[in-house]
Amino acid sequence: MLTVKVRFLLAPLAMACLVACSSASSAENGKECRDWPSFATPKDALEQADYVVTADVVKRVGNETVFGTEAHVYSVSTDGLPVLKGDDVGHTDLKVISTPQRCSGGDPYPDGDPLSEKKRVILFLTQEDSKGHWRTITPDQGVLPTSGSDGTLPEDWLA
Repeated sequence: MLTVKVRFLLAPLAMACLVACSSASSAENGKECRDWPSFATPKDALEQADYVVTADVVKRVGNETVFGTEAHVYSVSTDGLPVLKGDDVGHTDLKVISTPQRCSGGDPYPDGDPLSEKKRVILFLTQEDSKGHWRTITPDQGVLPTSGSDGTLPEDWLA
């Protein structure tokens, strides 16, 4: 009787292990990096970011490995532009990593790199490593086109 109960308990446990292993395998094969938070408003993203600043994207300056893939690195200028969170330091050559949408394999930006268009944007950044590299907090909500020249944070995500 006890062995029947043990078998009943072990079968779901074994299935759970198989599902977990296959999910981890697909993540490692480049299907997804991680579950990114979704922020209802730009204000919510501002609260989670370490540094939020208006910036002019100058040019792409290389790559940096992030989550197992080569992510694009850009030089941005924040000099004289509004800082919405963090130290008010005007940078003329701040290096920012564009967080990839996919990891390890294939195009890291299948929906397009949000920093590839060289324009004025609001950046929601985090600083995760000891090297001091800044990167966008998520692939989809780390870059917000400016809605005007006043440098204020819009109430909603721009469509």
